[in-house]
Amino acid sequence: MLQLHLGVLLLGVSALFAKLINLPALDIIAYRSFLTIFLLALLLKVFKQSIRLRSWRDYKVAGVLGVLAAIHWLTYFMSVQMTSVSVGMITLFTYPVMTVLLEPLFRRKLPHGRDLIISVIVLFAISLLFPGLWQGATDVSEQYIWGIVLGLISALTFALRNIGIQHYFTGYSGMQGMLYQFAITAILLMPFVGSLPNEITTHDWHLLLICTAFFTAAPHVLFAGSISKVSAKTAGLVACLQPLYGTIWGLILLSEVPTISTLVGGAIIVGAALYETAQSTKRTVK
Repeated sequence: MLQLHLGVLLLGVSALFAKLINLPALDIIAYRSFLTIFLLALLLKVFKQSIRLRSWRDYKVAGVLGVLAAIHWLTYFMSVQMTSVSVGMITLFTYPVMTVLLEPLFRRKLPHGRDLIISVIVLFAISLLFPGLWQGATDVSEQYIWGIVLGLISALTFALRNIGIQHYFTGYSGMQGMLYQFAITAILLMPFVGSLPNEITTHDWHLLLICTAFFTAAPHVLFAGSISKVSAKTAGLVACLQPLYGTIWGLILLSEVPTISTLVGGAIIVGAALYETAQSTKRTVK
């Protein structure tokens, strides 16, 4: 449990680097992905796991998952940069509700009525993230609105990636899957970086290396390792604590104080995420 909570805590802190590193979101994700490839490849060798996939079909699936992961990470960091750590993480954690709405479609079924009701509640919670919306305010910045939209796109692609892993990429460890997702992300984004390596300051390189080693590779290894020792339900419920951890660290390190409406909306969304995670685990067991 300590390993699981530490992994989730580190993942929660990773969003802060979107603010701490003085680079555009695309550059941060591209360089982070490039650096993570080598670290994960080394870890796979240490844990004696194969880097190669078993079939050509699996390589094609890994490519699609990598594209979804690239969109997810890029829009997530852009959302955090345009809004705040708390708002970016809260919008991301609409993904459990999106998952339960989308997954039945892959099985040619309709979503459960209860899940549709939860989704309406989450839509109301999202509206609370817009400052002054219910008071008729019109001074909400366009950048802030786009930040929330990008956070929802990040949640959607994250949900699709997770569904894809569950349905089409079983039999591989978390580290194996993440290696290919980071590789595809680096391939897609590196040609578009706006800052060449020699143009990045030493301070930002240090932050990129810290983000890669301690807040990207390490938490994924910790989280993947803990799943074999605790139930899937426990892992999913603990993962929902990320917005709480991220908000606390954003307050401590960046002095980002969330509004009351953001806290209320966040509580509703995280509550919905906790509920759907618990319910989906029950359905899986049945």
